Amino acid sequence: MSHRNRSSVRPWIVFTAVLAVLALAAGGAFLLLRPHGGSPFGGRSGAHITVGLRSKPSSLDIRTNGERAVEQALVDNVYQTLLTMDSERAISANVAARWSESTDGLRYSFQLREGATFADGSPLNASAVVASLQRTIQGRQVGADDLKHVASVENPDEMTVVITLHEPNPRLLEALTGRAGVIVNPNAHDADFAHTSYGSGPFTVSSFTGDTIELARNERYWQDKPALARVTLRYMPSDEALVGGMRDGSLDVALPQGAQAASELAKIDGVQVSDGISTRKTLVAFNNAGSSPFSDEQVRQFTRFAIDAAQIARTQPEAEAQLSGPISQLQPGYEDLNALFPLDLERAQSMRWYFAAGYFTPFTLLADEAHRDLAQRIVDEMAAIPMPVTLEVVDSATLASRVEAGDYVCALIEMDEPHDYTRFVDGSAMFGYQNGAAQEQYAKALAQTDFTSYCEQLRAFDRIVSQDAASAWLYTGKDVVATRSHVQGLPVDLTSWRLPLAHVRA
Repeated sequence: MSHRNRSSVRPWIVFTAVLAVLALAAGGAFLLLRPHGGSPFGGRSGAHITVGLRSKPSSLDIRTNGERAVEQALVDNVYQTLLTMDSERAISANVAARWSESTDGLRYSFQLREGATFADGSPLNASAVVASLQRTIQGRQVGADDLKHVASVENPDEMTVVITLHEPNPRLLEALTGRAGVIVNPNAHDADFAHTSYGSGPFTVSSFTGDTIELARNERYWQDKPALARVTLRYMPSDEALVGGMRDGSLDVALPQGAQAASELAKIDGVQVSDGISTRKTLVAFNNAGSSPFSDEQVRQFTRFAIDAAQIARTQPEAEAQLSGPISQLQPGYEDLNALFPLDLERAQSMRWYFAAGYFTPFTLLADEAHRDLAQRIVDEMAAIPMPVTLEVVDSATLASRVEAGDYVCALIEMDEPHDYTRFVDGSAMFGYQNGAAQEQYAKALAQTDFTSYCEQLRAFDRIVSQDAASAWLYTGKDVVATRSHVQGLPVDLTSWRLPLAHVRA
């Protein structure tokens, strides 16, 4: 090499060396700025939190265990669904990236996401989805009833799943966000579903002892891996035990069931208590059967005018929002109907005097001990109409069995099932309610060929049942989430149904 060539190369050597030094300095500063043991994306890459819960699952078999506790723990964490609901309760992509449907509502085509895998590394492709859905249908597994209109499930290629129906079912997409849409690894051999998991979610089950479920980060997860390396789900015998666990530091998160625990948790330093809305409905159930005074529409209506539902919703510790119809805020078809029956005692009394003095014989409002104070308040408001009502308090099991059998006149109850509003369609003994217009409107909703039209028609059903005062709805309950200050990103709505942990940081 000539002297001239050596001279021309030397500046580039110096420049490269300077860049290297600057890069090392920047990297050192970056490491200093990062949280100890952390990742550049927030949180700690090896973080572990312990979550305290109340209702523990009897097994982890997602196929056969219909308990809410197993869905709360596993769906969105260990198992994923074909579709999901977003924060606005709109149907959105999940395992399926997009979908289309035929105009007659009989054929749905789903395009799956590229690169999706199960936790064992096997592909989550169309063949796997078809096999999982077919096993749900043929094995009569949890969610199978929501797929009863399915004629066939096929995969024309490895990225496409086609579902064909015998008749339109506008609730199909909604069903595929729930237990019917859970995708289970069909390649699991000698599977122990009761204690182990076979899903595609951000976590896997590392152990299950009955009182605890240990979740470990799925290192093969096909989307962004969770910030948490481990999560312990610890099931506690009481709300008091949850409060104790947050107080002594053994829990990082607590999900109590009662409002009293929420107030105690809020007193603990470094603990934040947040309220989210649930699907749990509290209402005064009316027995609409012929022998009941509430078989008369006018009696039901004037009773609703006498009950101050708005004030009850504002003051009850477990209430999140007033509710005035059979469909709650997080259910498809909800409409705000609070203006239908505002407190109007004078109007209630005026309507009451249409009935002869002997029309009403003494009856009781049935309630459990947990709702004694609220029930007494409602009794007092009904007595001011006047109505010859007194309070009868029974244990919660007796309350449930008597209401289910129709052995009551009116009762303060809670309802919390995905389609519990259908109790006002089927004429069951629980409410003894039959309304031809409501039944016709509900049938019209089910006859729609798409989800949007179904929701529109369901709103009309909701209004008919509320205007007819089939019961006196009071409020939608809250789900309470207590977290230590280092825990971020935990959702608050509907946590009694599902507790997604993929985006939680600590």
